[in-house]
Amino acid sequence: MKLLKDKKVLFLLVCVVASILAIVFNGISFGVDLSGGSTIVLQTEKPVTEQEMGVITEILTSRLNTNGLSDVNVYSRGSEEIAIEIPESADLERIKKVIAQQGVFYATIDNVTAYTGKDVEYVEEPALTAAGYGVSFKLSATGADNFANVSYGKGGYKVNLYLDEILISDPVLSPDLADGKPHPSQVITVAGSNPTKDDEDQAWAIYTALKSGSLPVKVNIAYINSISPTLGEEFIKSSIIAGIIAFLAVATVIGIRYKTPKIVLPILITGASEVLLILGFASIIGWKLDLAAIAGIIATLGTSVDHQIVITDETLAGESKKVKRSIQRAFFIIFGAAATTIAAMSPLFLMSIGMLKGFAITTIAGVLFGVFISRPAFARIIRELLRKY
Repeated sequence: MKLLKDKKVLFLLVCVVASILAIVFNGISFGVDLSGGSTIVLQTEKPVTEQEMGVITEILTSRLNTNGLSDVNVYSRGSEEIAIEIPESADLERIKKVIAQQGVFYATIDNVTAYTGKDVEYVEEPALTAAGYGVSFKLSATGADNFANVSYGKGGYKVNLYLDEILISDPVLSPDLADGKPHPSQVITVAGSNPTKDDEDQAWAIYTALKSGSLPVKVNIAYINSISPTLGEEFIKSSIIAGIIAFLAVATVIGIRYKTPKIVLPILITGASEVLLILGFASIIGWKLDLAAIAGIIATLGTSVDHQIVITDETLAGESKKVKRSIQRAFFIIFGAAATTIAAMSPLFLMSIGMLKGFAITTIAGVLFGVFISRPAFARIIRELLRKY
């Protein structure tokens, strides 16, 4: 067929095939609201600057990654709230202890600060040590020197270790460590040789705080929303049904408008191809689809059909010698509408406003795929099909 030799049509077909392969081999990831899990909302004790919020989200992400959670989403909501989405398989109780602490750590001997969290150079994961179950760490040269000066001659004194102003351990200083020489290797013991689950959670909270550093402000858990995997599956089913209904509704309206399969089918097939392009794009970049993202896909489908109607009507209205000019006029309208949509969605994307970011990404991606891939191909297809219409 002549259409299959057209570069724009061929490019659309290649992109659709690539999207299908990406979906088949990579799959599609879903957000907490569709796959099940919890959303923890933290609130800072006071409003913070954009820079401080960036530091907070970075530290919280590091803490979660340290605890083996890479499949998480941490984002700010304004200047006082941070939302954290964690999967169903995560240990919620441990995560709550890890993220709710500010992480300010310091040690004192006889009410004199010996070292702080900033002096910690290296931290080992919680494990059994000679003194019991705890966290081993290494001080920097400056921290070791300060500890040597403060501890000199104070064998038998207690080393009070604080985390967020709470005493977490108070071992007795050995005379061997009070000789005025640097001793960078230190241990925080939280239990004996048989730690409980609470002991392990505490040790991991300490380890995480030392490894990631302290937050610039205190945070508190405002609330937690949990969605079961079963409910998530129901949401997915409902979203698919909503998408099918939207597609059928569009098909009905177009069928009534044009009354011929020669026009209706290309419009519907092109719209479906844009949905596949968006899903393939999400699969390739690992973007998790949530309810807002699916709403964006449905909205994109409507925009796609709207633009194709403009192209079709301009093609039908143009005389044989003026079809090209009519299509150019249609694309002028389409580019203007696309630019407006992208401009409206950009703040939601750039400001990372929670779930609205998913809506913004799918909408922007759909518009770009439509303007640069599917719309040009559709214009060629509809022009060829209506040549003898």
